[in-house]
Order: sequence, then C-alpha cells, then structure tokens
Amino acid sequence: MIEVERISADQSQKIIHIEEGQFSDVKSIEIAPAKLTKTISAFANSDGGDIYIGISETGISKTRSWEGFSDQEAANGHVQIFEQLFPLGNEFQYEFLKSDFFPGLVLHLQVSKTLQIIRASNEMPYVRRGAMSLPIDTPEKLKRLEYSKGVASYEIEVTNTDKELVTESDVIEEFIGEVVPSVSPERWL
Repeated sequence: MIEVERISADQSQKIIHIEEGQFSDVKSIEIAPAKLTKTISAFANSDGGDIYIGISETGISKTRSWEGFSDQEAANGHVQIFEQLFPLGNEFQYEFLKSDFFPGLVLHLQVSKTLQIIRASNEMPYVRRGAMSLPIDTPEKLKRLEYSKGVASYEIEVTNTDKELVTESDVIEEFIGEVVPSVSPERWL
C-alpha cells in the first residue's frame, strides 16, 4: 500500500493554487500515464520537483479544483509508469494526499534529480524550463544534457588534430618546463 497522508484545508488550498514552474506541476487524473512521463522525465533530468495528480483546470481562466482518484486502485496506471521509469525506486517518492474537505485522493509524486538520463515513454528525454517540459530532440541537445548531468565529460572527448599542434604549443612547453623530472612534451602526453 502507498502511504495516505491526511492534510488540512489550508494545505489542500496551497496545492490547488500552487504555481506551476521549475519545481512544481499539477495534472488532472485524466492525464494519460504515457503523457505524464514527459513531465517526470523533465523533472528527473533537471532539478527535480513535485507533481500533484488530481488537480483539474477548467475554463479560460484555468480555475483549479481538487478532483482526486476515487481510491488507490484507480491510480494503478500512473503508479505503474513510475515503476517503469524508475525501476530501482531511488529517484522518486510518492504518496496519496487526502483532504476531508475535497473528494478523492491526490497522488503526489516527488521526483529527484537523477544521475542518469531519464527518457519518457516515447523514448525521448525532456528537461524542465519554467513550467515547460522541453524535448531533447537533437544530438546537440542530448550532448549538452549528458555534459550537464556528468554522463559525458569534455576531458574524455577525442579531438581529431595534428599531434604537433598539441606537443609544440606554448602552453605545453611552459607546463613541461615546470615538470620535474624534465621530460619531452610528446613523452609526457
């Protein structure tokens, strides 16, 4: 069983009116679990954040209301997606929130920043920028994400250049002049 946390009327109102942004998002229970994976991927590949599933928005003014799951079993599709994206379960936590003032259970998912790149169910990674989940849809964007997460490093990148450009550079010669015992630039490198 997933923990059910009882919250006060004030806490319920805070969740209903939470500002969507870099670290928080609200979703209706009608969101398809596959679509939800884009938001989860974005939080995991950025700085982490909280998602509240069971908060609906209606109308042009986007009036929000608490419309949670009827019971825990009604959220099974969403919970299964969490397990699919995070098979070890270390990068996220979730719980149900129950308010005596509003119907149903809101599923609260807390996603941590991950060390690895997390892909949505469409196999594309996303990042969070403000209240948007942006796709990493080019090789250049993917490389930048790899660098920012530490998956790749500039220090291990291979550069195709003439050996002499490096061995005879002023910087290397100055550095080698300080190395004890003395050694040739080519041998040291």
